[in-house]
Amino acid sequence: MTAAEHYAARVEAVLAQRRRLRGVEPAGDTFGGLPADHPLLEADPRRPLDANLQSLADLIEPSDTIVDVGGGAGRMSLPLALRCRSVINVDPSPTMGAAFVANAKAAGISNVELVQDDWIAVSPPQGTVALVNHVTYLTHDIVPFIEKLERAGTRRVILTVNAPPPPSWNRKLFQLVHGEAEEIVPGHAELMNVLWEIGRLPDLTMLPPQNVRYIVPLPNRMAALTYAVQRAANEQWAHWPATPAFEARARAAVEQHFDDLFAPGADGFTPRWIDLGREVLITWQPGR
Repeated sequence: MTAAEHYAARVEAVLAQRRRLRGVEPAGDTFGGLPADHPLLEADPRRPLDANLQSLADLIEPSDTIVDVGGGAGRMSLPLALRCRSVINVDPSPTMGAAFVANAKAAGISNVELVQDDWIAVSPPQGTVALVNHVTYLTHDIVPFIEKLERAGTRRVILTVNAPPPPSWNRKLFQLVHGEAEEIVPGHAELMNVLWEIGRLPDLTMLPPQNVRYIVPLPNRMAALTYAVQRAANEQWAHWPATPAFEARARAAVEQHFDDLFAPGADGFTPRWIDLGREVLITWQPGR
């Protein structure tokens, strides 16, 4: 099996398990039900750059046009738009696209463009840098995806993934709720193997941990239960409403193992099970 075939097999295994346990992904925009103040829809382009985003900014030149693949609401690319010629966000979600436009407008950023389409289907916009943040985990045909990135980002391709990958941050919850081990999406090791196989020699950098941002105490037991059930429902990035039967099963499992899952403290209950690991920066210059 080639590295690309192994990558595809990992994606297939995850999607097959997700369909069996959570049903078929509904048609349309799975982010359509998010409230306007959801963290996925918010972005402050003028915030101070954290160390990880600064690592990306250090690779950007003032003359660059960034093609942000699956850029969502612009959490990563809008701050970079302040440091380059322009940003083109290619994202299939109308909800995410609307948030991107609104966030740019609120920050007074005009050098941006939205292409509302799927990356695999669209003719790639022409830029100098292709930017991909946490998008590749469920990409079955990874080689055509990478080759299209190189056509869009003629000067540099920038990819970030996480070790372990975010779609499997709740592996312990998954096991408790479903009674079986979770199939894990491909991450940086599988991606690097594919890149080496097709003759690319990228730089890989382990970025600083950012645990504080994602793991915060829940104020009371009920909030902690609700949080854990939602995390279980969204595992393997099943971003659509869970059935009442699933929620009841998940809540029962969390209640049974509550003391193992949460650490009590003065500020509430802090999740114990989430393994955030480290963000991984992978970058190369096409043709070199």
